[in-house]
Amino acid sequence: MAGVPIQDQRQKGLMWRSVLTIVASFAWLVFIVIWLYFFTGDLSSSQNLAVMLVSVLILLAVLIVAWVTWGIKYPRPQMPQGYGYYLPNPKKKSVIGGLTGIIWLTFMVIWLFFFASDFTLYQNLGAVLASALIVFGAGWAISMLVR
Repeated sequence: MAGVPIQDQRQKGLMWRSVLTIVASFAWLVFIVIWLYFFTGDLSSSQNLAVMLVSVLILLAVLIVAWVTWGIKYPRPQMPQGYGYYLPNPKKKSVIGGLTGIIWLTFMVIWLFFFASDFTLYQNLGAVLASALIVFGAGWAISMLVR
């Protein structure tokens, strides 16, 4: 886009991403209402929760792709580095944080759909908390190592 000011490019990219976010969020809400009204009766509550988590994962994937491309194309200006100044790599930390969230939500979908019905509510709550501690703790440790 030679000759087009960068501010105009930013505004155009921001506009379609904003519209996509609103439309995708509304479509997700419509899906949830239709799912709850017509399809929940055939599955257990944990399986219904797994379907909802899958729908959240799909929504997040669409929104993450749209907004991460925005962040890559128009990054925030960084402070200059000098002697003794440490500047962490925010892209790596963001990728690791996003991946750990996706890994945990994927685990939760598998757990809820296939295994949760064999356990009590408190055992399932323990599995949720333990898996969150393990996955997010490992993600935090990895993000500290790659800086």
